Amino acid sequence: MHVNIVHDENIKRTVHVTRGVLNLIGVWPLPGDSSYIRIVQTKMLRVLCQALLYFIFIPGILKIFLKESNARRRLKMIGPMCNCLMAVLKHMMLIWRSDRITDCIKHIEEDWRTTDLIEDRKIMLGNSRIGRSLAILCVAFVYGSGFSYRTIVPLSRGVIVTPQNVTIRPLGFAGYYVIVDPQKTPAYEIIFSIQFISGFVQYSVTSGACSLAALLVLHACGQIKILITKMETLTNIEYSDKSANVKLAAVVRQHIRIKSFLSKVEEILQYVCLVEVVGCTFILCLLGYYIIMEWESNDAVSMLTYAILLFTFIFNIFILCFIGELLTDQSTKMYLTFCTADWYRIPHKTARGLVLIIAMSSVPIKITAGKFMDLSLNSFGAIVRTSVAYLNILRTTSI
Repeated sequence: MHVNIVHDENIKRTVHVTRGVLNLIGVWPLPGDSSYIRIVQTKMLRVLCQALLYFIFIPGILKIFLKESNARRRLKMIGPMCNCLMAVLKHMMLIWRSDRITDCIKHIEEDWRTTDLIEDRKIMLGNSRIGRSLAILCVAFVYGSGFSYRTIVPLSRGVIVTPQNVTIRPLGFAGYYVIVDPQKTPAYEIIFSIQFISGFVQYSVTSGACSLAALLVLHACGQIKILITKMETLTNIEYSDKSANVKLAAVVRQHIRIKSFLSKVEEILQYVCLVEVVGCTFILCLLGYYIIMEWESNDAVSMLTYAILLFTFIFNIFILCFIGELLTDQSTKMYLTFCTADWYRIPHKTARGLVLIIAMSSVPIKITAGKFMDLSLNSFGAIVRTSVAYLNILRTTSI
């Protein structure tokens, strides 16, 4: 087996963005020789992240159902609570599938280690560059828009004094804390700080899930491109029976390896993508409604912040649909390559083996949202249209 002598550097460059984000929430796989203390620290980090997310979610739900009576203010709280619930569910699912994530990362490392041809490495580097760029953009948009909503919006409102001469200092997330008055010092400062840290966890989960999807799917696309190249070279030169069998066996092994990898990727992403699709459909609708509300109130800062958030959620769901479309296109191209191969240029007994490969490739490979929806650009359009339809219903019923 040939070994790529610079594979360590290639692996680090490929995964460093995703690894950095997922390490913050305790989801990135630990090395096989990790100490017991490191394992315990990771598990404690996971529990802490869940606790911080619940610190926002539970008081917010209590305020919606127990304290808030104004319909419009309730609507303004539902959006952030939906986003927080999405983060809770996605974090739990990533932890639940941590063994599959470990298998996929090991698979990627093995592919880099055993790829020695310069052309194959160029293909993998090109796809890893695209995946890394998508991950960086996702992290930048999510953190930028999230922290602007959590800090700039409440601070721009300033201190509010009610007609009853009660001073209200705004928080990033309103909540009902039962036994604690969040307006008193130092409770206000503590709650504000914890909410800020909770937001850091929430945005790490959102951007980490999207970055992981880009990493895994773009790597699979690179492997499919390499498989197509191998199939094309199989029929370019006349081979003896033995040489042709060896080349075809390499193609079959590569195909089976890709199918195995993608089955694990589907297990990791299907429910994460389902939460993202359902959640983004409702959140896009609510953000559109919030922008209309702030337009009526002439609050330029809040309106701009909600517009940035709207663009961020659209961009996140677009990334998932884009990589799903890219994978399907590569799968279709692989199938067409197998079907149109010059099989007559290789020995007939070897050429018969192409029948099974063609049969296995006839069904396009897709990333699904819980097996309910294929992620593609058509799905992206359907999600946006559905959100706009819900927005129209919401506007009609709230007038």
